Amino acid sequence: MAAADNPGMVTTEPRPAAPLADTCPIRARLARIHEGVEFPALSKQIVDMCSSMDDDAHSLQRLTNVVLREYSLTLGVVKTANSVHYRRGGRPIQGVTHAMLLLGARTVRQLASSLLLFENYSRKSPQLKELMLLSLLTANHARATATYLELPEPEEAHLGGMFHNLGEVLIAAHFPEDHHLIRTLMQDQGKSEAKATELVLGFAYADLGAELSRQWGLPDSVVQGIYAHTTAATSRAAAVAAFSHDLTQALYRSGATPSQITVALDRVMVQHGSRLKLNREEVTGIVAAALEETRELLQRSPDAGDRLRFKQLATSARTGFGAKVATLEPDGDVENTVSRELTLRGRLRAELEEHVDPASGTSIGAVLLQALEAIMRGGPYDRVLACFLTTDRQQLVARTGLGDGVDTLIDQFQFPMSPRGGPVVALTQMRQASYLPVDRSFTHSELRWAQQLDVAQFGVFPLVVRGKVVGCLYCDRLGGAASPDRATIRFTSSIADLVVDAIGRRRNG
Repeated sequence: MAAADNPGMVTTEPRPAAPLADTCPIRARLARIHEGVEFPALSKQIVDMCSSMDDDAHSLQRLTNVVLREYSLTLGVVKTANSVHYRRGGRPIQGVTHAMLLLGARTVRQLASSLLLFENYSRKSPQLKELMLLSLLTANHARATATYLELPEPEEAHLGGMFHNLGEVLIAAHFPEDHHLIRTLMQDQGKSEAKATELVLGFAYADLGAELSRQWGLPDSVVQGIYAHTTAATSRAAAVAAFSHDLTQALYRSGATPSQITVALDRVMVQHGSRLKLNREEVTGIVAAALEETRELLQRSPDAGDRLRFKQLATSARTGFGAKVATLEPDGDVENTVSRELTLRGRLRAELEEHVDPASGTSIGAVLLQALEAIMRGGPYDRVLACFLTTDRQQLVARTGLGDGVDTLIDQFQFPMSPRGGPVVALTQMRQASYLPVDRSFTHSELRWAQQLDVAQFGVFPLVVRGKVVGCLYCDRLGGAASPDRATIRFTSSIADLVVDAIGRRRNG
């Protein structure tokens, strides 16, 4: 059926390759964006996330490391994994590794990519925070819609929703004067977004967002979703992206009156309802589910303005659909830092204990990664490694790890099991946990080794299974960081004991 025959259908019509004169402005803008102080780090995180597509042990370690690098991202993944949409059973998820075990690495990867974008830009300015909130709502609409329609990849739909408006986010963040001019042309002169962006930028927001999405290695469906319009046939995934974006704009456009919301929603239902086979009652459920997901993410925000903004969103939803949504109330008294740490340690340890038994079906590699995460988050430590003897017991070699620069550190951890092996081997052979210089002062050789690695302190926690040394857990801190207290070191030893238990039980089997 031709596009003109059915204006209610959505399209991502193939776009011809743009001539050089058209692509140069986009490349020039991206080059300037990449010159920013923070943007290269964001790009690296997203590329790392998207390139870890396999579910092998190395990819899982890389994915966990990317998530754990940023505290807010870790909280976001864990919080979202415990939300209504993801919850699996009664016991809450505490760790990123556990989230991967229950939800799958692909789901966590796509979820974390969305949260990376949200966390990076939402804290830049009030205007950007609002743009990112609308992107988050679009992402949640997309996932709820894909789930309702039983599409095979609801998380990919969520990713597409979050990145649908990437081009505008980039311009607003990195070229705020141009973004303001575009908004002025639209509001004061009545120009369309397409005309205003062409006048100011020389290209559409979608072209910029799609180009960067390709550079980051995002799925093709994300690029297709960025270009989706309500004019002709296309894939259902792209149709979901277009519908979700239009639904967000209709419901939550700033300053819209109740009558304007009603008119805009009627237009969305006419344009998208027949294509996606959704009636008003079904869309009401999608709106309520998306708001609940948004509420659960905003609930952890200390900003009272976020709670007020959510109430405004809920009011708009009720205006449009009468959707019943939860109100966002502030949490109770905030626990002090020490109490939170102790609670987190206990929960991470309890979660690890569930997977020590081989009957849990958890591989020893996943148990190790979960243990390393518990040590990192229950620390403080900057890096942590799991090291094992080779089969001939001639070398101690790092197998996996978490923390800054850990891949380089792993390459350096190949020590002969002899007096030439250095401090890590010597401490492992002592079969007793040691953290230096807390337990005792450095020896001359230990100090020299630590200085060569540029670490201020380090600990070795031997793994002894059935009377035989099989390896160790290593952790350290860099620079002038404070040393962990005795309780932290005892916690680390208890995690090492659980690793020993997990290895021993699997060898018994």
